[in-house]
Amino acid sequence: MAKILVSKESNDKPRFYYKKLLCSVLVSATIGAFAYSLNLDNYFKSGLSFLQKRNIFNGDTATLEFSKNTVFSAEIGISYLRQNAHQYSSKFRCTGAENDIEAWKDRLCVFYNTCYNKNTKRFHYFRLAQSNSKPIFYDSAKGMLYDFNTHRKSNAFVSLSSGGDTPWGPVISDEIYPTKNFTKLHNLHSLMQTRFADGNLGHGLWEDLGSISYSMERMNIVDRKLVIMHLNEMKNTSLFRTYRQYVIPALTENPMVEFEVYMKSFNTNYVCFDTLIVGGQLSVFPKPQIKENHGREALFYSWRSKIIEYNRFNPKFVPKKHHIIITNKSHSIFTHPGSKRHRTIVNLEEVEKFIKYTYPNISTEVIEWHTIPFDKQIEKLLHTTILITPCGGVSLILPMLPHGAHAIVMDYYVNAPDHGFLRGESASMEGAFLNHISHVRKQYYQIYGRKDYEFDFPSGKNTRDDASIIVNMTRLQLLIDKALEEMEL
Repeated sequence: MAKILVSKESNDKPRFYYKKLLCSVLVSATIGAFAYSLNLDNYFKSGLSFLQKRNIFNGDTATLEFSKNTVFSAEIGISYLRQNAHQYSSKFRCTGAENDIEAWKDRLCVFYNTCYNKNTKRFHYFRLAQSNSKPIFYDSAKGMLYDFNTHRKSNAFVSLSSGGDTPWGPVISDEIYPTKNFTKLHNLHSLMQTRFADGNLGHGLWEDLGSISYSMERMNIVDRKLVIMHLNEMKNTSLFRTYRQYVIPALTENPMVEFEVYMKSFNTNYVCFDTLIVGGQLSVFPKPQIKENHGREALFYSWRSKIIEYNRFNPKFVPKKHHIIITNKSHSIFTHPGSKRHRTIVNLEEVEKFIKYTYPNISTEVIEWHTIPFDKQIEKLLHTTILITPCGGVSLILPMLPHGAHAIVMDYYVNAPDHGFLRGESASMEGAFLNHISHVRKQYYQIYGRKDYEFDFPSGKNTRDDASIIVNMTRLQLLIDKALEEMEL
């Protein structure tokens, strides 16, 4: 955390004196930082090659040098208490419910100078030595709280995964910040756990990994040398391999690491973090979240643009001719054992023939997205003006469409009230999220009754999970014509 250190002076000095003094301090700090950068031999050496020596130190050797890609929000730092120059204390700042200790699932925090104790397997929060306890939280009902877990059974101050499935909180230590047998990490670190990322690209992109991007922007803190620490084991699925190759590098130059493996790579009892960001893992898809997504449009768009730019495409590219893509959802890990499909378009061939016949001057193709590398998916989507897709995870590549494109997304018929929808309604499964992708125009192909869907297997009962859509050509043409009209010069 960058600080400007100034000496306390009397208040009767003229203004030009303070300007002169500030310049002198800044020059001295610059010379001091340069002198430190000349002595780098005693840094702790990690077995993980992606961590550069300048970003780690062991024992009492420190560095003031940060990557030019590191941007922290400027904060006040003034020497007043005259504490030991080598003594650190923990601090934190949060956004979210700061007056309700129980509202931990949506809280996002940045912690400074915390340490992980490999023996206790806990994160320690250090108060200033010989300092009286100060409140850390102001709860509307419980009053001033002096501990992260007062009056509660769960160790919950933030959640490390969306939905609040992974409570986390540090423990306040009665000891001082370690002075030996510790490793200090300078770069920004994030601790999180994915929820559905191993089986669903949409959840992985827009919730699990997307939340890291949103959190850094919300807290005004960015580091291209960020280390993402995954709390548990990372499954070696095809989706995780996709994230590693095409998505995570949009966040950081470093690979994601498994937390325990990472901690074991340091030969010290304590691993200390200059800056640790935790919480803020957003659930963006449930219908009750639609109001929560108000104002998040810029976060979603920024994350979409980061991914596109990393994969060497222009996020502002606009195609000059029409192209229609129809999604063939031919693969899903959620397909019922007694079925060959899951939330598909039943009459896909009829749809393809109809569009090619009705719009002969517009190029049209049917795509099985899982057969195409993710960077090629982005390229195809950026050249698409109309995307026709079933609902579900397969529709969540929609944000990669260019500015002004149209997406026709299949609804599902509600035969059992759930997820905030009532029986008989035409439900837009990802509407709570897609409605906040403001650069794309969404049209929902609505489902009105039994003639509009077909169960995927004989024992199917829930139309949300067990049925596919039968598309009516007249209604589809109405939506395509509307899209073409709105894209007309």
